[in-house]
Amino acid sequence: MKTRAVSSLLASLAVVSFILPAVAAPLDDQQAGSTPSIDPSSIVATVEAASQSAIRLDGVPQQSVEYQIRNGVTYITVRSFVSMLDPAATVEEANGVVTVSSARVEQVVDAAGNTANVVQETLNMTVSAGTPYIVANGRYLYAKDGIITLNNSIAAPVRVLARVFNLDVGYNGSVLLSRRSASEGVYIQSGDSSYNADTLYWLSRIINAESGNQVLNGKIAVGNVVMNRVKSPLFPNNIYDVLYQKNQFSPAINGTLNRTPNAESVIAAKLVMDGADLLPNALFFAQAGLSCYASKNRPYITTIGAHAFYA
Repeated sequence: MKTRAVSSLLASLAVVSFILPAVAAPLDDQQAGSTPSIDPSSIVATVEAASQSAIRLDGVPQQSVEYQIRNGVTYITVRSFVSMLDPAATVEEANGVVTVSSARVEQVVDAAGNTANVVQETLNMTVSAGTPYIVANGRYLYAKDGIITLNNSIAAPVRVLARVFNLDVGYNGSVLLSRRSASEGVYIQSGDSSYNADTLYWLSRIINAESGNQVLNGKIAVGNVVMNRVKSPLFPNNIYDVLYQKNQFSPAINGTLNRTPNAESVIAAKLVMDGADLLPNALFFAQAGLSCYASKNRPYITTIGAHAFYA
């Protein structure tokens, strides 16, 4: 019994030494041939810390997820995030771009516990370093803090990645990821079924007409103004009437609103429709420096590109 107990103790110490090499004092701080002293309490504390993780899925710590917190934003590598949630997915990464594809067959269970129809879901996702969005199933999800590289791999904000897999995100000392009801599906709904075609048509055209040559954030801001008006009781409650309200948008008057939008204007419109909200209170914009009704009568918010925005 004594031999078995000693063997177990030695094995435990060997595992600790393998996993936590930092417990031992650096070699250059020791005398040659000396045995490093180990504080047992520090071993326990370090082992307990190693058993924790800042990322938890349905309450379970996820040790294999690669993450980093930058300026209060938790970034997770796309590869490790997908591996955690969908190990069978195909992930390819090269030249600053990671693509993900997967297909899963799920049984949808209703509230009464009855199995409904078997549904096949697919995921096609592209994430590129340096861009401010993720493309998943035709949806454009804004990442205002950008996409970065972490350990030579593409990483994105956890909240954006969570949307792709229909996860809720909370914080309690750790990032808490939890699956939603199975009825919502495993992956994000496709753009074809979620974007209102009429809104996309007109929003992309006004963005193109007003800011087609502006930076992406300038396009998003113009889209924000239009959609803020749709929501405001001060303006019509649909996009067509907002755009064609008398003396409001010059492209509706001079006909440039009917031009086919460029690709980035369409992307900006989809980003706005999917929640990109740079200016939640803006209701007016004008050429920066122009003296007009908005500049004289409305509170100034900011200038993006060639436009000044007002509440």
